[in-house]
Amino acid sequence: MRIQNLTIRARLLWLTFGLAAPLALIGFFNLWEFRQASLAQLNESVERQAQLAATAFEQRIEAQRQTLQTIAILAANNESRVALTEYLNSIVKTRPNWLDVQIIGGNGEILLAQSYKKLDLRAISIENLKSEIARKNSLVIATEQTEDKKLRLLSLALPTVGGGFVVARIDGASASDVFENLELPEDNIIAVFDSNNRLIYRSRVSPEQMSLDTSDTPLFAWLNERREQTIEVESPYDRIRRVYGLARIESANAAIVVGVPSRTLYEPARQRFYRQFFFSLLVTVLAMAAAYAIALGIVRPLRRLTDAARRFGGGDLTARAEITGGGSIGELGTTFNQMAREIAFREEELKTLDRLKSEFVSSVSHELRTPLTTIKTLTRVLQRNKISGVEREEFLATIAEECDRQIDFVQNLLNLSRIESGAYKISRASTDVVKILREAIEAHAKTANARRLKLNLNLPENDLPPALTDAGALRRIVSSLIENAMKYTTEDGEIVVAASEKDERIIIEITDSGCGIQPQDLPHIFEKFYRGRPLQTANETTDESFAGADECANINETAGIGLGLYLVQNLVKQIGGEIVAESPANKTGRGAKFTVSLPIAG
Repeated sequence: MRIQNLTIRARLLWLTFGLAAPLALIGFFNLWEFRQASLAQLNESVERQAQLAATAFEQRIEAQRQTLQTIAILAANNESRVALTEYLNSIVKTRPNWLDVQIIGGNGEILLAQSYKKLDLRAISIENLKSEIARKNSLVIATEQTEDKKLRLLSLALPTVGGGFVVARIDGASASDVFENLELPEDNIIAVFDSNNRLIYRSRVSPEQMSLDTSDTPLFAWLNERREQTIEVESPYDRIRRVYGLARIESANAAIVVGVPSRTLYEPARQRFYRQFFFSLLVTVLAMAAAYAIALGIVRPLRRLTDAARRFGGGDLTARAEITGGGSIGELGTTFNQMAREIAFREEELKTLDRLKSEFVSSVSHELRTPLTTIKTLTRVLQRNKISGVEREEFLATIAEECDRQIDFVQNLLNLSRIESGAYKISRASTDVVKILREAIEAHAKTANARRLKLNLNLPENDLPPALTDAGALRRIVSSLIENAMKYTTEDGEIVVAASEKDERIIIEITDSGCGIQPQDLPHIFEKFYRGRPLQTANETTDESFAGADECANINETAGIGLGLYLVQNLVKQIGGEIVAESPANKTGRGAKFTVSLPIAG
C-alpha cells in the first residue's frame, strides 16, 4: 500500500511502530549483550571454582606421591624386609584412607604388601599398571570398584629403580576431605575423573550411581574433547541440568569438574532477560494501543465531520458537526459549523434576494408600464382633437408629470448602478445647508400644492455653520426624503423640513404626518428592494379621526420598488453622515421622521 493512501489511523500505528520497534530492538540488543556478559562472568566463576578444586586435589595427590616416592627410595636402597614392613604398616595405620600398599618388582611379582583393614579387595591388574608405568614413567592414577560396588578405589602407582613400582590403593571417598574448605552451595557438585574418564570421586553420589555406565552421555563426550570451558548439560547421575566447569590436572592425568544447577546460575539472568523482553514488548503494545486510541480520537470526529460535510453538500443545510472535545479537531468542527451557518444564512439571503429581484422586476415592469400607458392613452386622446382647451392643458400636464416620474425612476436605477459599481464620485467641501434646503422646498412646492400638502421649512434664528459634505449628493438626499414623505402623506397632511446645530454637527430632519412605518419594518427600510408597511391602515388603526387609513393602504400597494431609501443611506454614508428613521413621529401616533447628521466644516 502506498503511504499517501494510508488512513490517519494506519499512519499513526506505523509511526508508533517505527519509533517503538527500533527502541525495543536496541533495548533487546543491549539486554542480549548484558545477558551474554553476565553468562560469561558466571561461566568464568564456575571455571575458577573448578580450577580451585583442581589445585586442592593436585596438592592432595602430590602429598600421596611424596609418600610413595619415599617407599620407592627405601625399596631401591635395599632396605630390609622387616624395616620396609614396619614402615608400610605405620603408613597404613596413620593414613586411614590408605587401604593397602604394595611393592611390585620388575617382573610384576609382589615383593611386599601391607593392609591395615581386612577388606576383600580385588587387586588391580598389575599388568595394566606396569604397562602404564612403562609408557609414562611417572605417577599413574587408576580407579576400580569393589565387587559389592560399595567402595570406589583410587590406585596410585609410582615407578622404582629396576622397572618395578610402588602402588597404593586409597578409598575414593577420601577425596571429600580435599574439597571441604571450598564451601560450595548444597546443589553444586564436584567430580574427579581419571584419564579414561572413569569416575574417581563425586560429591553426593550413591554406590548405584557410581556404577552407572555413562560413557555415551554428552558430559563424557565433552570430557573426551578435553575442552577447558563451561558446558550446560544434564547430569547422567541425577538428571539435573547443570553448568559444568572443567580443570585438568596434568601431573595426575585427571580432570576436575564443578557443576552448578542451571536454575541457580542462569535462571536469574534468564528471568531478568525475559522480564525485560516482556516489558519491552508490553511498552510496544501499549504504545500501539495508545496510538490506536489517539487515532480513534482523531478519526471519529473527522468521520462525523466528514458525514456532516457530506450531508451539508447534499443539500441538508441543517447538518452540523458534533463537537465532543477541544483542540484542533474541536476547532475544526466549530469552524465548519460556523461556515455552515454562514452558508445557510447566505442561502436564505439569496432566496430573499431572488424574491426581491422578482418583486423588483415586477415593480419595474409596473413602474414603466403604468406611466407609459397613461402617456399613450392621453396622447391618443389629444390626437383626436375633440377636447376643450382646458382638458388639453390638463392632459399635457399629466403627460409631463408622468415623464418626470419616468425620468426620476430611471435616474434612481442609474444612481443604484453607479453607487454599487463605485463609479459615483463624491467630493466633500464646505456647503451651505440652508441654501440647499430652500432650493429643495422651492422645487417641490408646486407638487405639494397640487397634492394639497403643506411643505414648511423651520430654521434656527442664528445662522448655521457650513457642513463638510457634497452639495449635489446632499441635494439628492433631501429631495428623495421629501418625495418619500409626500408619497406616504395623505391630503391635508404636513411635511416639515428643519435644520439645527447639535454637538458640532448639522442636523436635518424631514417629518411628515402621513402613514408612518410598522415597528418591525423600521430596521429594514434602508435595505435594497425592501418596502415598509404603513403604520396606519384601515384594518389596524385605532385612531377613528384618521380618515386617510384607506388611502395609506392604497398608497402602499403602488408606491415605489424599494430603492429610494437604499440610495439615500448609501449617499449619506459616502458624504460622511448618518441617517436614522423614527415612526410614529408625533403625539397622534402617525407619521415618520428621518434625521440626517452631517459634520461641520472645519
